[in-house]
Amino acid sequence: MQGMPLRRRTTAAVLAAVALSAALVAGCSKSSNQGSNQSLPDASTLLKQSAQTTRDVKSAHLELTVQGKIEHLALKTLSADLTNAPAVAAKGHTKVTMGGDDVEADFVVLDGTLYASLDPSTWSNFGPASTVYDVSLILNPDVGVANILSNVTDPKAVGREAINGVQAVKITGQVSADAVDKVAPKIATTANVPTTAWIQEDGNHGLVQIMLEPSSGNRIQMTLSKWNEPVSIEKPPGV
Repeated sequence: MQGMPLRRRTTAAVLAAVALSAALVAGCSKSSNQGSNQSLPDASTLLKQSAQTTRDVKSAHLELTVQGKIEHLALKTLSADLTNAPAVAAKGHTKVTMGGDDVEADFVVLDGTLYASLDPSTWSNFGPASTVYDVSLILNPDVGVANILSNVTDPKAVGREAINGVQAVKITGQVSADAVDKVAPKIATTANVPTTAWIQEDGNHGLVQIMLEPSSGNRIQMTLSKWNEPVSIEKPPGV
């Protein structure tokens, strides 16, 4: 089975790209301009409220896409369910570019172990997930997306949009390099990163969508939904 070591290296590379990309925070989300720009809420207040709500989120569904090209990031799309309670776990599907070709893979993180499959009928155990990426960072109240919201500077509410049926206020600003590096160190930057956040206008002001632009025209966009809904993740068969 001379192809097995190469296959495992390819799968490991795919999962590394997935994990590092999933840290940031939308693909396939439909938005439409709704409502007037008049009487928009105060951007700083809304960000503060959303950050607090996001800190309390224990599970969510994530849709992530990369637009353009971002150095060290092979990810193109990611769809995943994440939970930090009662234990850190995740499952999903991704598409990454490897050697000029698009490669798709399923993955599961359970009990601290990373499992991946390029073929739905064959799963592999890649050991401790933390050696690739600590998925708990995404919803971590101190360093995850909540911290991103807490570190937006010069925020401005610029309009209202409906994202997947959720009425949201669109806020633009800059995110500190430190906040980005904490959740995704492989996309390290020394400068502030332009960001746009869409925050639910009513209710508890949940984070609906966020976009980071590490370089001009190259963006990472994430949509969150199903906040705090139960997530059931099982160990893949045969591993």
